[in-house]
Amino acid sequence: MINSIKIPSIINKTATALVVLIPLAYLVCAWLTEQLGANAVEKVLHTTGDWALNFIILAMAARTLSGLAWLKWLASYHRAAGLGVFFYATLHFLTYAAFEHNFSISEIISDAARHTRIIFGALAYMLTGVAVVMMLPAILRRIGFRRVRHLHKAAVYPAAIAAAVPYVWLVK
Repeated sequence: MINSIKIPSIINKTATALVVLIPLAYLVCAWLTEQLGANAVEKVLHTTGDWALNFIILAMAARTLSGLAWLKWLASYHRAAGLGVFFYATLHFLTYAAFEHNFSISEIISDAARHTRIIFGALAYMLTGVAVVMMLPAILRRIGFRRVRHLHKAAVYPAAIAAAVPYVWLVK
């Protein structure tokens, strides 16, 4: 039984962090070996966006499935997956802002006016940031875990929907 196996916490956290970083390692290796293709920025944008969406699905699945008695151990991976969402969403945003628009706010706003998917992506990123901030220990102590849990759900589920919209529009 998985529940009977006791893995030291530091090993478990380190292994989880390494798993979360696998897609980044793939991108770095592809960049070093010049395997990103003709449009490297687009490849990085798509890969980081895809993995942000994958991790939000994993985080929501881990939390939902941990409600089952024999899958309670999945709850410990919920936070790591959530941090993976924010990490890859941040890389996605930074790649877009830096390489597509050279951090020009006016260019980003005019691009968002032309492409609605950017507005949904920005909304998803902001809601994900709110969800991450709400899980900080200081916030949990100040507001209380029960109240934060409800606020967290109120941010995460709309973030997942808002993140899926640009993906669906992009691949349709």
